[in-house]
Amino acid sequence: MSKTSGLKKWVKFALRWGIAVAGIWWVFAQMTLRDHVLILDAANRPVIAALAAKAFESSPNFEIYDPSTGQRRVVPRKEVVNAPEKANTWLTWRTPQGTATGRLLALDLSENLRTINAFLVDDPDSREGEWLRPSELAQPYTLHVPHPRVEVGIISLISLADPTLLLFCVLIFPINYIITSFRWQELLKAVNIDLGAGRVFVLNMVGSFYNTFIPGTTGGDFLKAYYASKHTTHRAHAVMSVVVDRLIGLVALIILGGVLSAWQYFHTDPANIAIRQACGRVAAGSGVLVIMAIVGVELLVHPALSRISGMAFVLRRLPMQRMVQTIVGVLTTYRSRWRLVLGMLVLTFPVHITTVISAMLAGKAFGLPLPALYYFVCVPVIVLVGAVPVSPQGAGVMEFFAIALTRQYGVTVSQAFALTMSIRFVQILWNLAGGIFVFRGGYHAPTEQEEKELEGDAEVVGNQ
Repeated sequence: MSKTSGLKKWVKFALRWGIAVAGIWWVFAQMTLRDHVLILDAANRPVIAALAAKAFESSPNFEIYDPSTGQRRVVPRKEVVNAPEKANTWLTWRTPQGTATGRLLALDLSENLRTINAFLVDDPDSREGEWLRPSELAQPYTLHVPHPRVEVGIISLISLADPTLLLFCVLIFPINYIITSFRWQELLKAVNIDLGAGRVFVLNMVGSFYNTFIPGTTGGDFLKAYYASKHTTHRAHAVMSVVVDRLIGLVALIILGGVLSAWQYFHTDPANIAIRQACGRVAAGSGVLVIMAIVGVELLVHPALSRISGMAFVLRRLPMQRMVQTIVGVLTTYRSRWRLVLGMLVLTFPVHITTVISAMLAGKAFGLPLPALYYFVCVPVIVLVGAVPVSPQGAGVMEFFAIALTRQYGVTVSQAFALTMSIRFVQILWNLAGGIFVFRGGYHAPTEQEEKELEGDAEVVGNQ
């Protein structure tokens, strides 16, 4: 291995783990182990206080640990406030002298978190918190992301989680491995490779096992391609089948998320602007990605379109010609078998639906206030970003998107973290089951020389 190659691998390793560590640190910085509330101090300003006893959104009193003394005491509901949507929000209100401007410190929301009873602002003269009625504001204020009075901590989430729902969350997941193994087997048969259902299932589980350790959630696909190529003389076609298998899975995930996001957009109350906007962005982004995929395939593999559009000229001058030719060869071969590809695409929807239902059961177990259908909006996006190989198992990246997509419903950082951890944990748990075949069958990660041999096989695809 050359020094340049070794340095490049270390840089990639450091970057991926750096993203994971930074992302997880940010998530943990936003969450707490114990349930907590915001109470008002002597200056009528909000401070964080841990709960000493279980409390609910409608509780008339809250038992807390006093932030200044550490002693337990009870505070009435009127002294417990809701956090603002953003840390630095400024409001302008009318005064007898004209108008005044100050930072929003907290809100007093109704029990259903939909109505603002009053605003707590930083008085620019007294530097104390001052309550304002909505009618006193110079401009109307629209609440997009309400925060509950009680911010749930990780300890409560785990201790109060419904074990039955969590069990079903885990038990339904193996359906995915059965369907994806059958899908890959059919794609192999299409290029005259018949490894048998048992062998395909084993290789699929081996690839899943290595996904647990390779950055992203798709790294094990390289292992599947390597071992599949060792069981046939059509090694390039084996590699090709794995690439197409992954592309079909990603496209199906995008379509599912896009369609359900569009449905949610048109069936959400127009007053819920933040939720409609989030669904609209996911639907629009999904539509754009699917259109780009279709147009891109046609420009790549259709000789006339490729030549007229200049794509052929560009492809011949791109770096990494092995990879370029592999992609073109894959798409050209399977484009002629579009009925098979379409059938496998339809077959993939139950895979993603199972993943969403598994996440939904976990979310219900942890008490997330999300509607059932909204899981079909947020989970596909969370899983999709987790599949991008930028950090181990999408660590940090999945959490960021989970928080952004669920906060509109009042989901706390701790709850969003629990959701992503359940998605990741269930997959890892069943991926590790593939270790049985790894240790019994002698499957190992390819050496650098074996990787080069596989890359050479992939180059053949582009010449076929």
